Amino acid sequence: RCIKMLNPLYKDYYFVIAYSVKDCTGCGLCIKTCPGKKMLKALEYQNINDAINNKEQDIFDYLNEHIKEKNIDDSNVIGCAFKKPHFEFSGACAGCGETSYIRILTQLFGKYLVIANATGCSSIYGASMPSMPYSVPWASSLFEDNAEFGYGITMSNKIKKEQIKKEMESIDDDLAKKWLDNQDNYEITKEVYENIDYNKYPTLNDLKDYIVKRSTWMIGGDGWAYDIGFSGIDHVLASGENTNILVLNSEVYSNTGGQTSKATPEGAVAPFASSGKKTVSKDLAKIAMTYPNVYVAQINLGANMLQTIKALREAEAHKGPSIVIAYAPCINHGIDGGMVNSLNTASLATRSGYFPIFRYKENKFILDSKNVDFNLFEDFVKSQNRFKQLYNVNKEQADVLLKESKDKIIKNYKYYKELEKECS
Repeated sequence: RCIKMLNPLYKDYYFVIAYSVKDCTGCGLCIKTCPGKKMLKALEYQNINDAINNKEQDIFDYLNEHIKEKNIDDSNVIGCAFKKPHFEFSGACAGCGETSYIRILTQLFGKYLVIANATGCSSIYGASMPSMPYSVPWASSLFEDNAEFGYGITMSNKIKKEQIKKEMESIDDDLAKKWLDNQDNYEITKEVYENIDYNKYPTLNDLKDYIVKRSTWMIGGDGWAYDIGFSGIDHVLASGENTNILVLNSEVYSNTGGQTSKATPEGAVAPFASSGKKTVSKDLAKIAMTYPNVYVAQINLGANMLQTIKALREAEAHKGPSIVIAYAPCINHGIDGGMVNSLNTASLATRSGYFPIFRYKENKFILDSKNVDFNLFEDFVKSQNRFKQLYNVNKEQADVLLKESKDKIIKNYKYYKELEKECS
C-alpha cells in the first residue's frame, strides 16, 4: 500500500491513499483525476459494504488518528496536498466545484484562518448540522451583508492589535520586541502568545486571543459578490484594509435553483433567462482592478492547480484588500456525463478563453492563460446542457447569442493580453 514519492523534492517520503467509505459521496472525481488509477482501491469495490468488509474504513480511521503532519513546503501542489485540511466532509453536492477551493484555503492558512461566509451554497454545506466540516473559526452572515460582516471582523482584529502594540511598546521584554518585529508571522506570534508572562503584564491578558496572527477571508458565491452583496464588496475593496475575499463563481444562484445572476454568461439558459441570457456577464475582476492597491486574481483548479495555490498565497500576503474569483463548475451547468467530468469542463473554460486566469498586483498584471484556442469554445458549449438547451428553447437566436458570447470572449482576452504588455 505504501507508494514511493517520485518527485525528487520528496524522495525520502512514502504515502498511502485511503478514503473514508462512510463519507464518500460517490462523485467519482478522485478516480477520474488520479494519475495512478490502479492505486485507488475504490475501483475494486462494487458498493459501500464491500469496501467496509475489505477494511478500507479501518485503514482510513487508523491513518487519520495516528499519522502526524510533516513540515512540508506547501508552495507547490504536492506539498499543499499533504497538509491536513481544516475543511472536510461537507454537505455539498457530489462533485461540487466550490469545496476544493475552500479545502485548499484551509490547508494553506488553516492555523490562523477566520472565515466570514455569505448565505448561499457555501453556508449550507459549511454548516450542515449536526456535523460541521470546519475546524477553524467560521461564521455565516446574511446574503447581502457578508462583506460588511467580514470587514467588521477585520477592523475589530485591527483595533485589538493596535491596543496590543501600545502595550508591547510600553514594556521592556524580549518577547514584546519579537512580537513588534514579527506581527504578521504566525509561528512567532504564537510563540509570544504561549510564553509571555501575563501575570507580569496583566493588561495583555484580556487581549491575548488577538496576539496570534489572523487572516480574515470573506467567502461566498457570485449571487453575493456580483449581485446582492456587491456594494459591500466594493466598500471593502475601497477601504484599503488588509483583508481577503474569495468568490466561488458558479455563474448562477446555485443554492436556490440555478437562477441567472450577473455572472451568468450570454446564451446560457437558466431560470429568469429561460430563452437564453441576452446580456454579457459582469466582469468583477476588471471592476476590482480600478483600485490600484487591490490584489485581484482569477483561478481555475481544472486549468492550473499551481496557479490557484500561488494566487491564494499572494492574496493573503498582500498588505491591502484582495479578491480571488474562482471558477466553480456546478450541477446546474448540466455537464455531460455528470460532475465526474467537471474538471475536464473547467479546463476547457480556460483553454478556450472563456475564463482566463491571471493575477494583478500594484499595476503588475500576469496573464496565466497560455496557448488559448478560441475554437475550443464550441466544445466547451457542447459539453453543458445550460448552453445546449438554447437550441431547443430559442433556436432562432441560438447561433447569434453564442457567436456574440464568443466574440466577447475573444475581445476580453485581447484586452488582458494588452494589459499584460502595458504592465510588463
